[in-house]
Amino acid sequence: GGGGGGGGGGGGASSSSVECKDAPHRRRKCDDGDLPPRGSGSSGSPRVPPTVSLPLLNMIDMFAVSLVVPLLHQYYRTAGVSSARQRELLSSLYSSSQIVGGLILGGLTDGGWMSRRTVLFVSFAGSAASYGLIVRGGFRELVVSRVVVGLVKQTMTVTTALMARHTTAEERPTHMGRLSASTTVAWIVGPSVGALLYKHVDPSAPAVCASLLFVLNSIVAAAFLPRDEEEEGANAASGDGGKDEAARPSGGGRGGGAAKFASFASNLKSCFGSANLGSVVASLLLFSWVTRATSYASMGSYYEELYGIEPHQRGYLSSYQQLLNFTVQSTMVRPLLKMAGGERRAACAGAVLLALATFLELRADLYLFAGVICPIVAVSVSMLGLSLRSLVTQVAPKESIGSVLAALDVLQSAANVTTPFYRAFLFSVMAQFSSDDEATMRGDPNPYVWLSSSVMHWVLLSVILTFLLLGGKKEWAKKDKTV
Repeated sequence: GGGGGGGGGGGGASSSSVECKDAPHRRRKCDDGDLPPRGSGSSGSPRVPPTVSLPLLNMIDMFAVSLVVPLLHQYYRTAGVSSARQRELLSSLYSSSQIVGGLILGGLTDGGWMSRRTVLFVSFAGSAASYGLIVRGGFRELVVSRVVVGLVKQTMTVTTALMARHTTAEERPTHMGRLSASTTVAWIVGPSVGALLYKHVDPSAPAVCASLLFVLNSIVAAAFLPRDEEEEGANAASGDGGKDEAARPSGGGRGGGAAKFASFASNLKSCFGSANLGSVVASLLLFSWVTRATSYASMGSYYEELYGIEPHQRGYLSSYQQLLNFTVQSTMVRPLLKMAGGERRAACAGAVLLALATFLELRADLYLFAGVICPIVAVSVSMLGLSLRSLVTQVAPKESIGSVLAALDVLQSAANVTTPFYRAFLFSVMAQFSSDDEATMRGDPNPYVWLSSSVMHWVLLSVILTFLLLGGKKEWAKKDKTV
């Protein structure tokens, strides 16, 4: 080890162990006057830094999820889900569990009762058990599976928080980008691998593989993530590592959980503190809600009836669509926003394009769907989603951005609970005018009737977004520039 580390100074060579003062409130024994490298265990053996291990854990987790999710409709049928109403209720049950689980685990974490590292292990263990129940089969097992995974699935939230804790404000955007990229890569590759396993190995193979991957993730986390006491020691040794306030828990102590619940009303008020911000938040919530309300991905035989494909080939389509989304977001979004004349116009244009793409799908075959409609949808969704999220950060007061984003997350989760009930209502209304005798799940609407309904939803959203985002165009543009 080299000479002058950690305040041991020139006297380090004459003593086998000197006392190093690496923080005003902390003393450690260091061989030859050198501090143990940050991120290493008590034995001094090097560890993979969290900036590497967290994207790896997230990618394995998302890959496991993407093996199964495109095939959920098949597992539903195998488990005995026979009607569209049952399927939508399961979806609402999952979304409700997500809200409850997020509040409980978030309160325990912020209150100091459970570390984020422990929450990660709970997430992996619960997910492995949940996907194992899918393999076992049966309606009761499926219900328990969806509730359990909804309650414990907090991987993305926890890895994001841990990444914030282990990075400085300057380097955080780069590492957050890598965390997001790990999710994208997993969702490009995973659905196709799941389809291959389902078709050529066994229908239960994707769920079995996913369960094993969650177990593997627990082992990787145990081996590479710093233990809680090591994290605290590393932060103390570096004066809290130079992290800013974004990296620290919001609760701060055993009372943090109560403070978190008490602050939600304040956060909600922040979302609608001004007409400008309120219009953007409402637009983002409406976009998220309509996207889920008009989705046909979970319908039992939509692709099979419309395009004549086999059920497992949905996985290939999903991978293709994710690749298109990645390509558009990484290369085309900025030029498109500039061409549209800013985020507000781009969001409205995206809604119009989605209405057009849905209308074209009424007369499309598989080649037109893959070659024209999917690229239009990728461009439209990227323009809409990124423009609205960018607008939120632009118009929200700098001192309350965190509160706005926290409240927005809960509002979106609450909206996700309502969409299955709305969809079930639409199914019952459509059944009075047209029935689908070819549907593999009782109560699913005719694909063409559903697409016609979706066109009307997107046209209506286009009108509402134009009013909310461009109704006071000059006033909004002035406010956007001054925030």
